[in-house]
Amino acid sequence: MSTEDKPQISCDDIGLLLKEMRAIDDKIIYQLNLATPTASFRKEEDPTENCKELFSHLEKTYKDRSTLITNCLDEFRSNVRGLAEKFSTNKDDYILHRKLRSEQSKVRELQSELTIEEIIRQRSLKAFEEKCKLFFKPSVK
Repeated sequence: MSTEDKPQISCDDIGLLLKEMRAIDDKIIYQLNLATPTASFRKEEDPTENCKELFSHLEKTYKDRSTLITNCLDEFRSNVRGLAEKFSTNKDDYILHRKLRSEQSKVRELQSELTIEEIIRQRSLKAFEEKCKLFFKPSVK
């Protein structure tokens, strides 16, 4: 399920959304095997076109995930600033302090997701390059 299928994306559900959006990376080897058939099946399939389409899909997915993570990170940082401002005037409010800590944890978690995203991207692109190098060379951006 892509993010376009969801009318309203909540940053509270970002873990589930990222899991869905990372399905292509989880199945990259399978997708690459489909994109680059053995010589006996190349008459039926065009590996150049398949690799090109797969790369395009990967790029779009990476862009969508990056946008989702950065938008939610901005939202949580804004929440932290607002809560920190309120907490600075009322240091005795235990509930407010817990909310602030919770939002700070979400920010740290999303910062970790950015690192995880980079690792996943490198792994998938390395597999793509190894399997599709004879058929398609993407332009470097």
